[in-house]
Amino acid sequence: MKTAQVRSLGKNLLPQMPGYTHKGLMLYASPLNHVLRGFYFEDSGFDPSAFYVWAFFLPLYIPATHVSFSFGKRLGEGSGKRWNLSDPRLRDELLACIQRDGLPFLAGVSHPSDVATAILRLGVDSDPYRLEAIAYSLTMVDDVPAAQRALERLTRSLDSGITWQAEMIVRATQLSRKLGVDPQEARRQLVEWEQATVKNLGLD
Repeated sequence: MKTAQVRSLGKNLLPQMPGYTHKGLMLYASPLNHVLRGFYFEDSGFDPSAFYVWAFFLPLYIPATHVSFSFGKRLGEGSGKRWNLSDPRLRDELLACIQRDGLPFLAGVSHPSDVATAILRLGVDSDPYRLEAIAYSLTMVDDVPAAQRALERLTRSLDSGITWQAEMIVRATQLSRKLGVDPQEARRQLVEWEQATVKNLGLD
C-alpha cells in the first residue's frame, strides 16, 4: 500500500465528513466521548496499490495498545472488496460507500450506552472481546445488576490456561469486586484504563 497516497486520500475525504479528523491511516469522529469511531485504511498485503477500508468502533475504556476491528466491518461489495489507488473513480466511490454504509453504522455508537446494543447487532455468541465490551460498557453507564451478570458471563467463558484470557479474567474480577463495593470506583477504574488506551493509540 502506498501509505502517503492513502493518507492524502483520507484527508481529501474529510471536508465531506463533518465531525471527523485524521491520524495516520485512520479517520475518526471527534470528540471521542469514550468510544473511538472511525475508518481505517488497511494494507491488502498483495497489491501495493490496493487496500481495505474498515468502519469500526472501539470502547476506549477497555485496555488496548493498538486499533482492532473486533467491532467493525469492511466497506465495499461484500467483505472482501479491495479499493485501488489506480481507480480514477476511487474518491467518489469510496466517499459514497462511507456515506451510505459506514457513517450510518457508526452513528448509533456515540456513547458507552450504545455499545452493548451495537455489539448485539453484530452477534455476540461467546466471543470474549464482545462479552468484555458489553460488561465494561454496562459498568460505565452504572447499570450495576446487568454489569454484574455480564461480568460473570464473561469470566465463565474464559480459559485461565490461555494467557490473554487469563489477563481478561484478572481485569474482570477486579472490576466486579469494585462494582460490588462502590460502582463509582469501578467507573473510575474504567476511566483510568481509558486514559492509558488513548495514550497508547496516540489520540491524546
